[in-house]
Amino acid sequence: MKTVLGVVSALFIVASPWVLYWTLSQQRLDVAAAALIGWVIVRTIPVVLSARRDQRRAALQLPAIALVFAVLGWISNDGTWLMVLPSATQGAFGIAFLRSLAGVPLIEHFARMVKPELSPGELAHCRAWTRVWGIYLLVLAAIGLGLARWAPLAVWTGYVGAVSYVLVGVLFAVEYVIRKIRFRDYGRNPLDWLLGKLFPAARSGLS
Repeated sequence: MKTVLGVVSALFIVASPWVLYWTLSQQRLDVAAAALIGWVIVRTIPVVLSARRDQRRAALQLPAIALVFAVLGWISNDGTWLMVLPSATQGAFGIAFLRSLAGVPLIEHFARMVKPELSPGELAHCRAWTRVWGIYLLVLAAIGLGLARWAPLAVWTGYVGAVSYVLVGVLFAVEYVIRKIRFRDYGRNPLDWLLGKLFPAARSGLS
């Protein structure tokens, strides 16, 4: 049940710009607000069920923010409040990346899931790219907020519903290629095979 609710929550985040576009373009702000409140409920249940007590407060921050925006939009009859959610989500992730620099950077945490032992160079790479990701996500969130306030609804929807995901994918691809070329630690997927041919790993012990 928790897995199903988690999947539904993730799908709603992806679909929310298009749901908002349809409802707001039809002047159905009440339906848009109700959908957002429904997401808050779906999002909150798995958090309450799975998160440790000391983690629940942080995990519930985003649903709480979404609920406040939904109520404000409904009361004020202003759809702009509802359009803040995608940017708030990106901004929350950006802040999480930057805050992790005070301890174990998030990217280092992810990297150790695949490779428990990291070299000093890899640790420095993880820290630097955690900072890059944090700033990048905050910039994307700021653009989304600006479009929500001043751009036509269709432009905002296209950005938060498609363009921002493409931009995230671009940075992921750039970091991946840089990391592979720098450390020459290749896997067995086709891209690593190609990079390994173009930038072969040094052969230790051979002249």
